[in-house]
Order: sequence, then structure tokens, then C-alpha cells
Amino acid sequence: MKPPSIIAVIVISAVLFSQGACSRKKPVNADATAAGSVTTNEGDRSRAQALVESGRELYRTDQDEKAVAALEEATRSDPELAEAFFRLGLAYDAVGKETEAEEAYKKSIEKYKKSFQTDDKDAEGHYNAGQAYAGLRLYSEAIREYRQAIRLKADDSDIYYDLGMALSKLANYDEAVTAFSKSLEIDPQNYRAEQPLEEAREGAKRIRAGKKHQEDLLKKQQKADENDNANGNSANTNAKGSSKSNSNSKSNSNSKPKPKPTRKPGATGQ
Repeated sequence: MKPPSIIAVIVISAVLFSQGACSRKKPVNADATAAGSVTTNEGDRSRAQALVESGRELYRTDQDEKAVAALEEATRSDPELAEAFFRLGLAYDAVGKETEAEEAYKKSIEKYKKSFQTDDKDAEGHYNAGQAYAGLRLYSEAIREYRQAIRLKADDSDIYYDLGMALSKLANYDEAVTAFSKSLEIDPQNYRAEQPLEEAREGAKRIRAGKKHQEDLLKKQQKADENDNANGNSANTNAKGSSKSNSNSKSNSNSKPKPKPTRKPGATGQ
């Protein structure tokens, strides 16, 4: 009987060992799968970033249609990459697709807001978000993002330039002059800031001239009102004096002298 017992023990042990080996392999396979998933995601992000850089260069060299194609592919590779949507909006604008551009800008802002929740120190992100707002003609929001970008990166000539442009859109010409001047101070070769700087200065002059004209008109109106009040008071005084004189004259004309007493009939001195 012993031999069968020994064989049974050996078989059972082999089965148990086999099950244990299988159970140990499962976590390894799961880890490998997870690792493969992470690698794929990282690969997609890297590919999307490369496409963004390619699209950026194509846009810079006026190959806008190719830029659109590259950036559209970037958004498909990484749907959470805010910069891909922002630059796609710029490219759409360049080829005249305004509706598509607005949608891309809106998506980029949505993605940037989400990313700022974990990293609010991204100067380039705030700058890009500002440009996306400007693309939607939301200049107050653009100015807010530009100022935040400047707080994080105060030596960027381009940010000051775009800040000046947004301020000019809202007729804040004095502040725009400051922004354009700072842009040229940081980079004297930033020639594109020269003309809008002069335009902002002219705008500031018009605003000051308009304010002075309004102040002069207000002063004239106030003086005219004072003169009217003075003339009115004088007229009232004269009217009262005339009324009193007329009243006295009327009173005098209405008074009758007392009649002389007449003698009664038959009343004679005799």
C-alpha cells in the first residue's frame, strides 16, 4: 500500500505546485499589461508633443494647411494636451476656418483650466490661454492671463506685446503704452511693437483731449447755469419792486378826498 500512497502524494504535490506557479504568474502578467498601457499612453503623449512642435514650425513658416493636419493628429493622439488645441486654433484662423478656430480655442481654455488646478505656475500655459481668449475676443480674460504669465516670467517681450494689444482693444491706451514700451525695453528688435506703441500714444492723446473737451463743456454749462440763476434772481427782485410801486400807485389813485360838508337846508347863520 505504501507505493500507491507515495505516488498519490507526489501527484498531489505536483498539482499544488502547478497551481501555485500559475497563481504567481498572474500578477506578473497584470503588471506587464499595466506597464504596456502606461508605455502606450506615454508614447501617445510624446507623439502628440512632437506633432505640436511640427505644427508650430509649419505654422511659423506659413504652411498652414500642413500645420492643421499635424495639429489635428496631435489632438487625437492626446485629447488632454491643451497646447495642441490652442495651436490648432491658430492654424484654423490662418486658413480662414473661424468656427473651427473658436471651438479649438474653447477646448484649449478648458484643458488649461484643468491643468492649472495642479500646476498654476505654468507661465507659457497662462500666456497661451491668454492668446486663446484673445482669439475669442474676450480681452479682459486675456489680460488676466497675460498678467499672470508676466508674474511668472517677467522678461518675455512677446507677453508684454500681446498684453498691449489686448489693452488697446479695450481702449486702455495708457496701460497699453506701458506694455509696448516694456516689450521694446526687453527686446529692442521686437519691431512689431513700434507701430502699435505709436497708435496707443495717439489713442491716449485722443482720450485726454476728449476728457478736456468734456470738462470745458461742463464748466461752460455750469457758468451758464450760474448766470441764468443770477439773472433770474435779478429779474425777480425787479419784478417785486415794480409790483410794490404799482400797488402804491393804485392805492393812491383809488383814495378819494373827503367831500366838504354841505349846509343843511335852512341852516343859515341868521
